[in-house]
Amino acid sequence: MSISNLWASELEYRRTVLKAVLIVIIVAGSIFVVNNWFSGFKVYAMVELVVVCLCIGILVIHKSTPNLTLWCSVFLFSLYTVILIGIYSSSFNSGLFTWLFIIPVLSYLLLGIKLGTIYTSVYMATGVAILIYALLFNIADIYPITIANIALCLAAIWALSFSYESKRAEAVERLQQMASVDPLTGLNNRLLLDSIFEMLCQSLPDKQQSVSMLLLDLDYFKKINDQFGHDVGDKVLVEVSKLINDMRRRNDWAFRFGGEEFCMLIPNTSLQQAEQIAERLRIAIDKITTVDDNKLNISISIGVARWPDDGSQLSQVYKAADERLYKAKELGRNKVVSH
Repeated sequence: MSISNLWASELEYRRTVLKAVLIVIIVAGSIFVVNNWFSGFKVYAMVELVVVCLCIGILVIHKSTPNLTLWCSVFLFSLYTVILIGIYSSSFNSGLFTWLFIIPVLSYLLLGIKLGTIYTSVYMATGVAILIYALLFNIADIYPITIANIALCLAAIWALSFSYESKRAEAVERLQQMASVDPLTGLNNRLLLDSIFEMLCQSLPDKQQSVSMLLLDLDYFKKINDQFGHDVGDKVLVEVSKLINDMRRRNDWAFRFGGEEFCMLIPNTSLQQAEQIAERLRIAIDKITTVDDNKLNISISIGVARWPDDGSQLSQVYKAADERLYKAKELGRNKVVSH
């Protein structure tokens, strides 16, 4: 699936990070459970055991769950809460406060910029507040300079984690944009078709489950290139793309497949409505008579198919639309065929 190849690589990255972290926490947590149990901290050991069991459960489902961010949030909430409880209840000499240093790193790796910043802010501030509380009330043998060093180190790790994740997210978004958008027209390219189709099919209510596909192809486009040059041909493509983009509804999707072929996915429409949209497009494009001061005769042939009437899979719907597009060509071009 296209989006799975483009965007799901980002999800796969987070799944890989989550898996590694879960394994580490399960191993370390199991050691802490045993140690705290035999050291007399049985309540805290039981809390840690719950977190370990939660980690095992998330590890089992992390590859298949569609709610990865939710489970990452639950995992980090549980982990950070246990860390804060441990810092509050144990002596400073135990060194448990050092676990605060993983908070910004894990938050940004697993949750991204927005949620990662929220988690980091809340839990780092709470952790430092606990240390200050221990200092003010002489709960632990701790010095102001120690807390200052911890806070400064946390701030440095936070800044580095934020900077890394910001630049990484920008780079990923830029690559995704380059890979999924046609550079000439600004429409989506074919790489996104599978995933957008799947998303539309899954997101529509049961009673409204229909997705119409319009497959559009400019008539005699090669003649335009041969007669007026490829620069004019490119401007024709841009003009047609702009028209398609302007006429589509908010929830419709438009694609350029390359060359002079375009596609639209129109959710929640009857066949008659899809035919009307296609006909309006055909008429609007037929009215384009001048591009870059060149008088042109531009027309388009359109094949219309509909999911699930023409098939349960995208390939079946596409095949039906493609056959009807060629039927429109055979009938003399500048036509809409939907049967």
